[in-house]
Amino acid sequence: MMNMMDTPTLVSPEELIQWWVELAQDEQSPDNYELTEYGELVLSPRAETNHQRLCAIIAGQLSQQLGGEAPCEVAVLTATAGLRVPDVVWMPQERWNQLSRNAVLQAPELVVEVLSPGNRKPEMNHKIQGYLRSGVQEVIVVGLTGGIEYIRQDGVHTKSMFNLTLTLPPQLFS
Repeated sequence: MMNMMDTPTLVSPEELIQWWVELAQDEQSPDNYELTEYGELVLSPRAETNHQRLCAIIAGQLSQQLGGEAPCEVAVLTATAGLRVPDVVWMPQERWNQLSRNAVLQAPELVVEVLSPGNRKPEMNHKIQGYLRSGVQEVIVVGLTGGIEYIRQDGVHTKSMFNLTLTLPPQLFS
């Protein structure tokens, strides 16, 4: 157990991936988790139905407009925030074809985070910066009321660099 004088130690990317693989193979492991850059296990509750519906709609629109694949809840290794699981990840098909089975992604072109009431702003900002510092080109953040932000290295934008037009059903935000 760590006392107040101890400083957390960053875990190597290789160790994070190894722990991730071990957790995935352990039938006793929780279903929804991430690993911080310190190797701490962060548990998340199962997403509500409307959250899951939004993720599926966004994934479909990304695939339709950009091609490639946009699966939900795929592990992404970040440079500064550990191993995180954004709601949706998009990459061109040729990048997906190069991956081995159950690979942990590094720097997909685009990730999407659909906010939930339990999300805390400092933690979300930490995750977003982790994605961007790892080479993710754009992070789309869908707010609790349906607002959409497109975040890149140079800040927040009102339009996507991928020329996307996301249409989200307003009834899913009430």
